[in-house]
Amino acid sequence: PEVLTSEILDECNRFSCGDEDMDEFFYKDALDYTHFRMGKSYCFRLNENPKVIVACFTVSNDSIRIFDLGSSKKNRMWKEISNREKRLSRYPGVLIGRLAISKDFSNLGFGSDVVRFIKEWFVDADNKSGCRLAIVDAKNNSKVLAFYEKNKFRYLFKSEEDEYRYMHMHENNKEEKLTEKLNTRLMYCDLLLNEG
Repeated sequence: PEVLTSEILDECNRFSCGDEDMDEFFYKDALDYTHFRMGKSYCFRLNENPKVIVACFTVSNDSIRIFDLGSSKKNRMWKEISNREKRLSRYPGVLIGRLAISKDFSNLGFGSDVVRFIKEWFVDADNKSGCRLAIVDAKNNSKVLAFYEKNKFRYLFKSEEDEYRYMHMHENNKEEKLTEKLNTRLMYCDLLLNEG
């Protein structure tokens, strides 16, 4: 991939995945995210026509806080991830913050190709940091969730209620209940289980 730059945005046809929020992010906000080190955006362009952006994605550092999970989930994560390693309080990961495929190339498998590339990129020996998990806050709609499940991501929490409690556990009102559907669902994939 190439780093998404203002020069690429200027010389390419305008990228659109058909989601207004996502389109606006890659056209207006992605460069600020890169500048302020909040995430780094990349793109794939057509070899035969470099003015066409096929896919864009943003990645940043993240982790899953194991000690904040309930006992059964914490023990399951430790068993899955740290058979012989030290039991850490956090497991490092790469957050796939945004991922979009041009609407001209949707439903052709490019999304799965990009996810596979990101997974391989972060287990490569030349990667400059430790990264055990791929993490995504997936939009909470059936099509997006099914896409990540197909790409071997699992829900960190079985229920939205459990996820809501995890997200709000450090706030004053711990008894507050989930009253509406979450906007996103936290999912992860163990990168070592996806090697080879």
